[in-house]
Amino acid sequence: MIKSLIIDDEKPFINSLRSILKTEKDIQIIGEARSVEEGISMINETEPDLIFLDIQMSDGTGFDLLKKANRRDFHVIFITAHDQHAIEAFRFSAIDYLLKPLLSQHLYAALEKVREKTEASKINLQLSVLLDNMETMSRSNKKIILRESETLHILKLDEILYCEADGSYTNFFLTEKRKIVVSQHLKEFEDYLSPSGFFRGHRSYLINVSKILRFDRLDRGTVLIEGGNKLSISLRKKDKLLQVLNSLRI
Repeated sequence: MIKSLIIDDEKPFINSLRSILKTEKDIQIIGEARSVEEGISMINETEPDLIFLDIQMSDGTGFDLLKKANRRDFHVIFITAHDQHAIEAFRFSAIDYLLKPLLSQHLYAALEKVREKTEASKINLQLSVLLDNMETMSRSNKKIILRESETLHILKLDEILYCEADGSYTNFFLTEKRKIVVSQHLKEFEDYLSPSGFFRGHRSYLINVSKILRFDRLDRGTVLIEGGNKLSISLRKKDKLLQVLNSLRI
């Protein structure tokens, strides 16, 4: 059984979540809390495997709770009402979240990941990266977690040169000639890396703009990336890339 706590200050939401979870035979709700302080006490008393954690509560945030908790070896599924900054942090940290109002299919998908039995050390690592990202708005300090088979890689965004589509996989080309292969589509990374200085210059490439050394506009157009790689730019993206690069000029 997966011992689970619900920490949320909205009773109607708690009731809705409980109702959906009744159909999940391996999920045991061992308690609920309506505040950060009450949640911390219940975590210490019950030692849950999983917490459904609201972002905003009357006496603080879910992030405050994680900072104060004596242990962070439990799975967390965050609950939020369209907090874009928090959602970005969840994605970078490879942590699941649910939006209010709750959709059952999203909940079921998040529970399937919990059932994968991730090691406590990896859970703690993901939560630590999440808290670090929430505390900094600086792109240079922002970190991303990438899953490669059974390994979690923690990278600063500045370590990424470019990403390459490879069917249902994405190849990450990094500084110091490193490479990581992740079983996710490039489009998923485009959605949350683009606001942090990455440019989809071609259907096959997502480029870290800060790593571009030269842009040759002749013919179809190519960029030279740190490390010596040359990447093609699609014809319809050439003008947009030029605008992006001009915006960086001092």
